[in-house]
Amino acid sequence: MNKHKVIALLISTLTITSCITSKSKITYDFPAAMAADVREGYIKQWEKGKSLYELNCAKCHNTTVKGKTIVPDFTESQLVGYTLRVTNQKHEAALTDESVTEEELGQIMTFLTYKKKNKVK
Repeated sequence: MNKHKVIALLISTLTITSCITSKSKITYDFPAAMAADVREGYIKQWEKGKSLYELNCAKCHNTTVKGKTIVPDFTESQLVGYTLRVTNQKHEAALTDESVTEEELGQIMTFLTYKKKNKVK
């Protein structure tokens, strides 16, 4: 393998690793009293919601603070079921039933509800 191919492979590997690492920093914060089997179900929903958030919501809602991408903390009232779609015109246009199903919207809200909250400094 020539030197240029090795360098290109190394750069690709580092890029992929940094993307995976940066996305994995967001963690969940479930209530301590949540039963283990219930927690497992929520973890699956949370992971799906995280992926769906990154695909459908992050480009408008994420912010960058000191070089780190931050998913904002939403209030309970901002995460109320179907009304999330109709709270503003951008959501009505971008979060249609065809682009994000009701189930997927619920998974996104599970992610946002149970992600660890940002530390305020």
